[in-house]
Amino acid sequence: MWMRELMSLMLAAAILAAVACLVVISDRAESISVDEYISASRGEVTPVFDPRFPADPRSSRKLWEARKESGTDAEQETEALAENVSEVSAAPVLEENAPEISGRLRFVLKDLTSKGLELHLYRLDGTVFGHGTISENGSTQQVSAIGDIRGNTVDLDVISEYTIYRLKIDSSKSPMTGSFTAYRADASSWPGVVYQEGAA
Repeated sequence: MWMRELMSLMLAAAILAAVACLVVISDRAESISVDEYISASRGEVTPVFDPRFPADPRSSRKLWEARKESGTDAEQETEALAENVSEVSAAPVLEENAPEISGRLRFVLKDLTSKGLELHLYRLDGTVFGHGTISENGSTQQVSAIGDIRGNTVDLDVISEYTIYRLKIDSSKSPMTGSFTAYRADASSWPGVVYQEGAA
């Protein structure tokens, strides 16, 4: 009988301790503001600033609140963003007759072996991005791609599961040609050449 009473007492003590912990946690959570969480997170993170976005969460929230209250237009918004950025990097210079790098493109990558690269690319100003496949010896992998167009040069990163192919393509010729360097996850790298397949 005394054993049953002891067990009941221990169970009641455990329940009370759990309730007390929950009360302390909920009180602590209510007393910490968002600003305190943001300040606490600044300790070890090195921020990377992009001139298109506010420099930190607090600035972003201020900008959002100001826009919500006053219906800020895009020009005023850009000026507000510029105030939060210490250095603004220049956008790539685009030539008016920049090459048409979009749609479905096929390339061959040659190093010690040949790889077929099929990409479906989209273009937004001087940026190209897309997806596709890379094939070698009957094996095919999905890839994603992103890059920049500068004049007649296309710098394109094609990323598979374990390898990134950094292509530098001269698009002034048809078919397009160029070179690449491949980097694997194990830190090995090697060079190669690239050319467009099936171009007129």
